[in-house]
Amino acid sequence: MDIKAVTRSSKRYNQLPSFARGGLRSAFYRTGERGFAGYVFDPDEPSRKFSVEMLIDGFPFRVIRADALVHTLIQEQIGDGCYGFSCALPTAAVNDKAVVEARLANLGTAVGTPITVTLATDQAPHPLGPGSLRWLGGLRFSGWIAGRDESAAANVHVDGTLIARVRATAWTHVGTSEEDARAVRAFDFYLPERFADGAVHQLTINDDARENIGGPLVFIAYPDGLRATLVGQGISNEERLRAELFDQLIPMSLPLSQYRGWRDRFPDSSCPPVALRGAVIIVGPGATDDTLESLRQQTHADWVAASLPQTSEPTGFHTELARAFLNEDGANCEFVVFALAGTLFAPSALRRIASAFAEFTNAQAVYCDLDIQTDDGSVWPLAFPVFDYERALEQGYCAHLFALRRDAAERALGNHAASIYRVFNSVLDNASAPYSNIVHLPGPLGTLPEFDKTAAGAALAAASEEHLKRKGIGAQATLEPAGILPNVYIKRSFERPRITIIIPTRNRNALLHGCIESIRPAIKRTQAELVVVDNDSTDPDTLSYLAKLEKRDATVLRVPGDFNFSRLNNYAVKAVDAEILCLLNNDVKALDESWLEEMLGRVSDADVGAVGTLLVWPSGVVQHGGVVLGPSFAATHAFNDRIDDDFGYSDLLRVAHECSAVTAACMVTRRRDYLDVGGMDEVRFPVNFNDVDYCLKLRALGKRIVFTPHAKLVHLESASRGLDVRDNKKERFERELQNLRAKWGSVLAADPYYSPMLSLDPIPFSALAWPSRAMQPRSNIPSNPTQVPAGF
Repeated sequence: MDIKAVTRSSKRYNQLPSFARGGLRSAFYRTGERGFAGYVFDPDEPSRKFSVEMLIDGFPFRVIRADALVHTLIQEQIGDGCYGFSCALPTAAVNDKAVVEARLANLGTAVGTPITVTLATDQAPHPLGPGSLRWLGGLRFSGWIAGRDESAAANVHVDGTLIARVRATAWTHVGTSEEDARAVRAFDFYLPERFADGAVHQLTINDDARENIGGPLVFIAYPDGLRATLVGQGISNEERLRAELFDQLIPMSLPLSQYRGWRDRFPDSSCPPVALRGAVIIVGPGATDDTLESLRQQTHADWVAASLPQTSEPTGFHTELARAFLNEDGANCEFVVFALAGTLFAPSALRRIASAFAEFTNAQAVYCDLDIQTDDGSVWPLAFPVFDYERALEQGYCAHLFALRRDAAERALGNHAASIYRVFNSVLDNASAPYSNIVHLPGPLGTLPEFDKTAAGAALAAASEEHLKRKGIGAQATLEPAGILPNVYIKRSFERPRITIIIPTRNRNALLHGCIESIRPAIKRTQAELVVVDNDSTDPDTLSYLAKLEKRDATVLRVPGDFNFSRLNNYAVKAVDAEILCLLNNDVKALDESWLEEMLGRVSDADVGAVGTLLVWPSGVVQHGGVVLGPSFAATHAFNDRIDDDFGYSDLLRVAHECSAVTAACMVTRRRDYLDVGGMDEVRFPVNFNDVDYCLKLRALGKRIVFTPHAKLVHLESASRGLDVRDNKKERFERELQNLRAKWGSVLAADPYYSPMLSLDPIPFSALAWPSRAMQPRSNIPSNPTQVPAGF
C-alpha cells in the first residue's frame, strides 16, 4: 500500500460515525474479512480507559483494552488519542449472518453498533491510521508508516518548519493477535544538533499529501545531556542527582553512521604510563607494514614486535617461531599481544593494555573493542561486552586483537596452540579458571583488517572443539556462513535429563491448544513431562480441553486467585520432581521439533543458570533477542527493530551469547537453581520483571545466562492475558519497575553485557551514547542486589 492509498483510507475513516451513549463516544466498524476495530472514550474524563468485550452472536470471545492510538482522535486533539481497539475473528467464526458486537466489559454498554458479517464487504481502514511516531529521547525519533512500500517516506517539521525528509526502510510489528499481526515499514531519524538547546520544541510528521502521521510531540534535549549542561553552574548535589536521573530516563544518542565524529568527540579515557614491556606477535597474510607503522605511533614506547610467516589459514602461525621470539627478543616482556596482520593499532592501544594488566593483577587476558572499515572508507564500531564465554566459542569475537600475561602466553604456546582462537581459549582450559581473569577494555584499540572469515571459521571450530574436549565436554562445532566475524554453531553432547515443561494458563483454549500441539514433537524427542497450571479458567472449551489433557498425557494443577505469574510458576516448580524446568507461555508456538534439545544442550554446562530463545511475532519481526538492562533505566528486549532473518548488531542474532537476562516466555533452567534463589518474587514482581529479577539472582550466584538464536519460536506476547481489564495495570507496572530499580539499580546503570559506547534509548544496539558512559576496564563480576526492606 502506498502513502496516497493510506491517505485516502484515512479520509474515509474520518467519516465513520461516532455514537454517544451515557456521555461516552464510541465507534465500531469492520476492517477486513475477519478484522474489526473501534474506539471508546469519555469526553468528560479523557484520562479514563475502558476494556471492551467482543461478542459473536451474543457469546463473548475476547476482552481488549481500548488504549491504542486512534489517528482521527489525535487530529481532533481528544486526550492522548489512545482509545482504540482492534481484533480478528477466529477463522471458524467468519460466516454469513453472524452478528459481531462490542460492549464495555462488566458493564454491557454497547460500543458503536453491532455488525452483521457478510463475506463480501468494503473494508474500512485500520484504526491505527497511516502511521505512528514516538520520541526515543534526545534528538531521536522513530515510528512506522502503514503498508510495505519500500519508497514510503515522510516529512519532518519542528515548530512548523520543514526540517527533513525520512525514508521508512526498516520494519516493525503492529497488531494485538496472531490474526491481525503485521509487519509495517518503520523509520528512525535524528534531528540536527542545533535542537539540543535546552528549549521546548514541537515535532510533527506527515506524508506527501500532508496527512498527519504522528505528533505533535513536545521534546527537549541538552547537548551532552542535562548533567553535563549544568556542570560548572554551582548546582547542588540534589540537582545533580535529578539531572542524572533525567539523563537515564531520556538519554541522548547519536546514529551509528556518525561514529567517526563521535570517536573524535569522545576519545579514549587517559590512563597513566605503566612500566610494563610488551611483545606483539603479528600473524596472517595482511599488510604487516601498516600494522608496524601504527605501532610506531604508540604512546607506550616499551614494546617489541615480530611478524610470523604465513600458514595455510589466516589466523594461524608456527608455534615454535612464536616461542623462539619470546625467548629471545621478547625475553623481558611481561605481556604478549596477538594481532592479525593489517590491524591498525590506536595510538593508546599498548598503553591501555599495559595499564589494565597493572590494575587487574589477576588478569590473564585483556581484549578490546574494534573498528571495521568498509570499502567506501566509513568506519563502524564493534562494541563488545564483558567476557562472554558462549560468544567466544561461536564467534571468537575477543580473539582478533588481545593480550595475554606472559605466563598465560607461554602455557598456550607450550600446548601447541597454533591459531589466535586456540591461544585465547586455552586460558580457559582449566575448568576452575574464573571469567573475572579476562578484562575487557571498552573503546576501539584497533581497526580490524579484511581476512578470510570462512577459513578463520574453520580454525575457530577446531579451537572451540579442542578447548571443550580439554574441559571434558563433548561437542561438535559446525561452520556457519560468516557475517562481520566468523560464525560457528556449537552443539554439546549431553545425557538426557528429566525435564518438565510448565505452562500457566487461564481460559484462551485456542492459544493453549495451539501451543501444546506445536510442542508435542519436542516432548516426544525429550520425553518431557507436561504440567499445565490452570488459574481459574471458566471457559467450557478450556475446561474440556484440560480434562482431556489430564486423561491423556499431562498434569493439570489448579491454582485459584488473581493472576500472579511468579506464584503460578513457583507452585508448579515445588510440585514437580525434575532436573530441568522449561517455563513456557501458552501464547508461544514451536516452529520445529529440535528447539528444546538446543536449549538443553546449552544448560548442560554446569555454570549456565538459564537459557532463552529467539522469539518472533507472527509478523516475522523479532520479539525477543535477549534482554538489555539500562534503556529508560529499565529492561527491554533486544532487536525489536529487526526482521526475522536479520543478522543483528555484530551478528548477535546468528550466534549464541550471554546476556544479563532472558524472558521466561520460553526459558530453560535447573530446578535446583530455581529453588536455591527462592524462585520468582511473588510480592515485588507478580507480573512484570520477574524473569529479569530471577536471572539477575542467578547471575549473583555466578551463573551464566545464555541466549540462543538456534532455537526459534513464535510469541504472541501477552495474547494469553490480553491487555489487563483492571484499571491498575499501569500502576502495577510502575510499582514493579520501581522495585526493579530499587533492587538492581546498579546493574541497570551498567549492564556488563551492553557496551558503554552504545545508547540507552529504547532500541538497544542501534545508536551511540551521547556522551559515552564509563569506559574503564571491566571484568565479568556478577552484581549483587540492594537489600530492600519489606514495604519499600
